[in-house]
Amino acid sequence: MLGQSYDWWEDSVLTVIYLVALGLLVYSRHYLWAVLKNVPVSLYLSVTVLAVIQYMGENAIMFPHTFGEIVEELAETAIYGIALTYLWQFKLANYESCLVQKLNYKFDHANN
Repeated sequence: MLGQSYDWWEDSVLTVIYLVALGLLVYSRHYLWAVLKNVPVSLYLSVTVLAVIQYMGENAIMFPHTFGEIVEELAETAIYGIALTYLWQFKLANYESCLVQKLNYKFDHANN
């Protein structure tokens, strides 16, 4: 395993990080749905476009090979920047209060 290339190790570590993060989000599915519903559609579209540009740069699709690497890294940095900014502004207390209100609403209607 130690003889593998750097790209293999980088992809493996990032995959593990993504899977752990996804697992934690699924484990806390109530927060996951609250977050996913409140994220602006423009943010989803921006990240999707950047991911496509990153893929195109990495595989030299419509970009020269050397310039494609720069495009890939810039798109990747932008995606990480968007994620960091979104998480920085994320307030879990907002979602907890929404969840409590929803549970109270269901409880009140179940008792009536």
